[in-house]
Amino acid sequence: MNFDSSLLQPGCRILEGGPELVDQAFHDLNRDMDPDLVHVFLDKLQRYAAKPDRALFLARHRDRYIAFASIIDHSPPPENVSESDSDILKKRACITGLMVLPEFRNKRVATALIHTMENWAMKNNRDGIWLITRQMADWYQRCFQYRMHATLFTKGVQKSLLTKPF
Repeated sequence: MNFDSSLLQPGCRILEGGPELVDQAFHDLNRDMDPDLVHVFLDKLQRYAAKPDRALFLARHRDRYIAFASIIDHSPPPENVSESDSDILKKRACITGLMVLPEFRNKRVATALIHTMENWAMKNNRDGIWLITRQMADWYQRCFQYRMHATLFTKGVQKSLLTKPF
């Protein structure tokens, strides 16, 4: 499950984001965000860079950050899942964010980030990963062998709960 970083385009690398990288990453990545939600993004980057139970991974191309991914060792399962599903999710890490700037999509950056998070979860003795997505379920299933675990509805919005055991 190791990702071969030589598959990334020249000048691109994946870093684990510490607190010292947050300001520059925030500056480089927030350009397309709703101005009313930018503070939420900054808070997330700061928390994931500082707390030991989670990780922030950043993709950097030459002199700027082009993508981020975040994962947490343990996240409470969604309210609408069964007790048995909840027990499964409690043993898995949870992907809580993934974003690649538009001009760097389809260049294996997200693939590198997904593999990096999977490796982080394995090193942290998790038995798999789970995530909730509104639009990218097909992509996770097709490219990374995630499985549809459940369909959830939150405030009338359909979302997919995907899992991947190790």
